[in-house]
Amino acid sequence: MTTAVRPGPEPALAGPRPGDPEPAVPEPAVPEPAGGEPAGRAPADPGFAAIRRALADRAPALADLTRAFAPLEAEAHRLLPRLAALRPGIGDTPLVAVPSRAGRGTVWLKTEAANTSGSVKSRTAYALLCAAVASAGTPRVRLVEYSGGSLAVALAELCAPLGLDLHLVTPYGVPERLLDQLRRHGAQVTTAREGTGFLGAMDEAVRVAEREDRHLLLQHCAAVGAALHREHTGAEIIGQLSGYGVEPVAVAAAVGTGGSLTGTAMALRSAWPDCRPVAVFPAEAVYGDERAPTGARRMNGTGGLGHGLRQPLLAAFPQDFFSFTDVAYPQALQAMRHLRREHGIAVSASGAGAWLGASAEVDQGPRGRNAVAVVASRGTIEEWEHAAGT
Repeated sequence: MTTAVRPGPEPALAGPRPGDPEPAVPEPAVPEPAGGEPAGRAPADPGFAAIRRALADRAPALADLTRAFAPLEAEAHRLLPRLAALRPGIGDTPLVAVPSRAGRGTVWLKTEAANTSGSVKSRTAYALLCAAVASAGTPRVRLVEYSGGSLAVALAELCAPLGLDLHLVTPYGVPERLLDQLRRHGAQVTTAREGTGFLGAMDEAVRVAEREDRHLLLQHCAAVGAALHREHTGAEIIGQLSGYGVEPVAVAAAVGTGGSLTGTAMALRSAWPDCRPVAVFPAEAVYGDERAPTGARRMNGTGGLGHGLRQPLLAAFPQDFFSFTDVAYPQALQAMRHLRREHGIAVSASGAGAWLGASAEVDQGPRGRNAVAVVASRGTIEEWEHAAGT
């Protein structure tokens, strides 16, 4: 049986819907630079100097992650009132209780598919836009960002009705359907060089920002994303769990940028100081891996950056703040099938990984304990095809 705190705008009972975000492309190994670069682009840089510099220059301190989001949001609404009109479609997502993997406790799934774009990235996109408008002091901002799927869709869907000029950079090889979807919303789209993976898209976005005088949103350094999750996502969970008299021992989330986990964890630890934040990474791309990423399939939208780079939002915290756990893609697919078959709820591979991470916390020790797992979306078409063995 599953127990929902509130029904939400759409119950998460089905697989991916038409128009859901397309999957990101797995990271291939980085090759040596090739000649014949397209006009307007600098020579290929296998060292990714541009994004390394940007990550270092804009890496947040812990104090940045604790700053209030509400005043920045209010200023953005003053400058761009149409942004406030989009706010009701973001957040207040259902919290659904399911048994842990071994059945010794309960995992409460924060089902983010109920957001307007179908994923948790609606929150991230909204926070990034609020920060960009407020910091610029004008709604006339020209933006650029990198993404392999969900954030690109969320940004394009928000920027279109706001009339914001958006340039998106995607990794090489993303599905043509995704590119068409982004262009239909009016976004300009550039594809990174073949063989450079997600870091190539990140690096090219920095170059686009410099070349076209655009504001780079830089999700991996966006303390505002963590602040929004602290004040909204985390506060929602506290209110929902408190209504049931539940005290969680852990909160787990699969990590892409780390904004969902860091913000939610800060909120829950303010209410329950012993709540353990669990950072879930794909076994195929662990946190801080010194090696170049490979082409191995993994949970969509997650993973270490490779080349020794660490997510700046996580690196801002003391080393012992998080527990880290790795989930292999086949494990995540099996968990997707289990949750849909046994409990009638469709989750992404990353959400399934978060459920496994949360389950590991409550399945050890006394029975009857509770944990929270942030579920990014219902899953992509590709993930469900993999889960079905097709």
